[in-house]
Amino acid sequence: MSTTIYLDVDGVLNAVNHKSPSLTAAGWDRWDHWKTAPVNGWPILWAPALIEAFNELAARDDVTFKWLTTWEDDAAKVLSPAIGINGQDWEVLHGEQHSWRGSDWWKLQAIRADVETTNPERFVWIDDDLSAERVALEWLGTRPEGLGVSPSVGQGLTRTSFDTITDFINQTEEAAA
Repeated sequence: MSTTIYLDVDGVLNAVNHKSPSLTAAGWDRWDHWKTAPVNGWPILWAPALIEAFNELAARDDVTFKWLTTWEDDAAKVLSPAIGINGQDWEVLHGEQHSWRGSDWWKLQAIRADVETTNPERFVWIDDDLSAERVALEWLGTRPEGLGVSPSVGQGLTRTSFDTITDFINQTEEAAA
């Protein structure tokens, strides 16, 4: 079975908080191994091990990534090469970014439209804002083929959450066998 992963940037790849103890708790690298660089004028802080894990996952034939982030096209064009994620060719979902909450949240509208159009066998939505979006969580609850993961903005995606995602993807393979 194939899986589409909808990926946010800030609070997922970029640990926005920049507090070293929380970075160590993320489970990727010691805080002093994390990298930081300005990208589009913003300080980006990432764990190289997280980027490597995403690159390995993206290399799989049964996984497709799509950007679902306020970075929009800059995620592929600017952020990807800056942090080393192989996302330059990933599709970018767009929306009306002034629509931030509830059923009007642009990311919910964008993912719903994409899921309805492309009908993925399985999908994973990774966004730090997801846990605060009741309507989005309710929609995900109606989609048994979907998994939502909402990292802490200060840590970004943890190793434990990444393992949950890979377990979900691998379960789809076992079910198909």
